Amino acid sequence: MLPARTLTARRPASKLVTVILALLGALALTVALATASALPAQAHDRLVGSDPADGAQLDAPPAAITLSFNTEPLAVEPQVVVTDAAGTVVAQGAPTIDGTSATLPLDAAALTGGTYSVAWRVVSSDGHPIEGTLSFGVAEQPAAQPAPSESSPGEEGTPDESASSSDADAVDSTDATQDADASDGSDATEDAATTDDGGSALPIVVGAVAVLGVAGVATALVLRRRGSGDDGASGADGASGDDGAEGRRG
Repeated sequence: MLPARTLTARRPASKLVTVILALLGALALTVALATASALPAQAHDRLVGSDPADGAQLDAPPAAITLSFNTEPLAVEPQVVVTDAAGTVVAQGAPTIDGTSATLPLDAAALTGGTYSVAWRVVSSDGHPIEGTLSFGVAEQPAAQPAPSESSPGEEGTPDESASSSDADAVDSTDATQDADASDGSDATEDAATTDDGGSALPIVVGAVAVLGVAGVATALVLRRRGSGDDGASGADGASGDDGAEGRRG
């Protein structure tokens, strides 16, 4: 009877050891599976910082969004989208990968103030895509002043236009002065030419008068001589007639 009791006591002990070993095996398998699934996740790149930082409150809009990772992500279709509090997209595009940083330039004029959300997505160096979000605030910005419009007719022009008008008036005045001087010079030249013509014609007129005077004197002398010849002939004819008459009478 004693050996039978000993065998009966050993059987529960062996079952307990088997159960404990099974539990230890299951626990080891669970730890192995958890470790195996955690290793790829630890190999992914992760975001370690940003500019602006998550939750930052800024007085002025930032010039760019810069994301910093623990390792260099792949330049495979990275994407950054910035939205305002209403969900309107104010900036989006592919950031530039430079080492461990990804940078997307922003248009400061599009960020007028409020809270902005940044959603990003890159491909980790192990080939797995990773993504995340962050946010920052910007103080309300003053409204942009409208650009000055062109002056309407009747209004004073700009300094450049006034200067141009003054220059144009000066050029017109100079041209008018030159034209007036040219006209005066031409008139003076014509007057001088007229005076010269009159002075050069005077000797000709005087010469013509002198020739006419000499011609008149010569004509008068010729006529005088002819008159004297006619008188002498008449006297001779009269004397001859008288002598003849007297002869006939004797």
